[in-house]
Amino acid sequence: MSKKNKKNPKETQNKQDLQLAKEVATRNVAEFISGLDYLPNPDTILLKNGGNIKVYREMVDAHLDAVKNKRFAAITSRPWTIDGSKGDEKKAKFIEEYLWNIELRNVISQMLEAIGFGYAVHEIVWDTVQTEIGTLILPVTIKDRKQEWFKFNDDGHLLLQTKNGTREEMPTRKFLVTRNRPTSHNPYGIATYSECFWPLTFKKGGLKFWMIFVEKYGMPKAIGKIPNGTSESDQQTFLKMLSGLVRDAVAVIPQTGSVELLEASGANANPHKEIVDWADAAISKAWLGETLTTEQTSSGGTQAMATVHNDVRADLALDDAAMIESSINQLIRWIYEINWPNEKVIPWMNIILPEDMQQARLERDIMLKQLGVQFNAQYIADIYGIDPKYFEMMEQQMPGAMFAEHDPKPGKAKVRNTSHELRKQVNDFTEQLAENCEKVDFLAPIRELVANAKSLEEVRDKLIGCYAEMPMDDIAKEMEQAFIAADLAGRFSILKKAGIIDG
Repeated sequence: MSKKNKKNPKETQNKQDLQLAKEVATRNVAEFISGLDYLPNPDTILLKNGGNIKVYREMVDAHLDAVKNKRFAAITSRPWTIDGSKGDEKKAKFIEEYLWNIELRNVISQMLEAIGFGYAVHEIVWDTVQTEIGTLILPVTIKDRKQEWFKFNDDGHLLLQTKNGTREEMPTRKFLVTRNRPTSHNPYGIATYSECFWPLTFKKGGLKFWMIFVEKYGMPKAIGKIPNGTSESDQQTFLKMLSGLVRDAVAVIPQTGSVELLEASGANANPHKEIVDWADAAISKAWLGETLTTEQTSSGGTQAMATVHNDVRADLALDDAAMIESSINQLIRWIYEINWPNEKVIPWMNIILPEDMQQARLERDIMLKQLGVQFNAQYIADIYGIDPKYFEMMEQQMPGAMFAEHDPKPGKAKVRNTSHELRKQVNDFTEQLAENCEKVDFLAPIRELVANAKSLEEVRDKLIGCYAEMPMDDIAKEMEQAFIAADLAGRFSILKKAGIIDG
């Protein structure tokens, strides 16, 4: 083989490295290009309405606003901090105080509109500011801009659409774009309003026909009787009198005529109300992921079901907090890049969610621990936000482990993955609860009163006084255990219905 045909291994490796550093599966390669200089919003509702996001701005409904505000309030009502524990804490503290002074709460509320529209755009106005740590270039105002003004190109870069029909790519560090679950295929994000469009449309139609239904069946019908041979003009006059009677409940009827009021019948079934209820439930699911915290249906709901629904809403709040933190952290990175480009450790924003947001997750983790699941320090740090340096993972019995079977070999967790074992735990606990209740004679004072009373009136008058003699501490303890048993039974039922467990 000649030297010319020999391949240099180092050169081949360099070519492979260059190929790995490039994007191969791009939109330009895989799809036909429409000739547009921007990527259209793939939202199906907008595509059928001329691509104008203004359609979503015109969606006005009391229930829609209520669930939207409820989701927003889970974030806007919470305090936040800038965590600089791993870097320059003095600079982090300054950034936190400065952001408070520019009313970041309003900016956060505006950024949350990305949930409904898919994305939100804010323009940053930078200026030189004299501060206690020197002269810095900082954002003096952050202004929200209409989504209609912007498009995205194939690379996901923001384009400003001018009134002349042209589109200009915006400079870096000038616009903050908050997006709800964007992808390379859809840089505009997922618009929750899109899921509410048809339910709200049907709801408006249902309300219209509901009003007609109420007018038709909600008021009695007036039937007038007049003698035979009454002239046409007298009949019309009498008809107007009946109309006035239905509208004003007052009418003057000639002595020769009579009126009967017939109650409406056939109004038991009301499909229009069902349409409205269905639409409200669909809107609640789109914004909150559940319905039990906004509506109480005729079928009611168990405590476990309510807990499951609240878990879903809590997870959405955590997801929304992460979205806002991502945008504000981008702003903080820009501040550092402009003013302290050599700083390697950059602080980050942390929205402090209430403990009850984590309570449902904590209860779930305790139950998983009882079933034999072992958690590591990284999970505790990621899920509960506790730095691993502040705790140690130790083998110990978790609270509420009264249902757990004791493993004769410590260190080896027994994983219970059958519904039979879980059902046995609930039944054993219920039997133990029944035995404890038998030891506390709740009704003894009442039985004594009934035995000694001379009349029913005496029992009635002295019944309230019996409660003062009842063992309330014991009753409270047993009721607490009863609630735990009911919660476990409900959770077992939900897991079974969801197909997570069998049997």
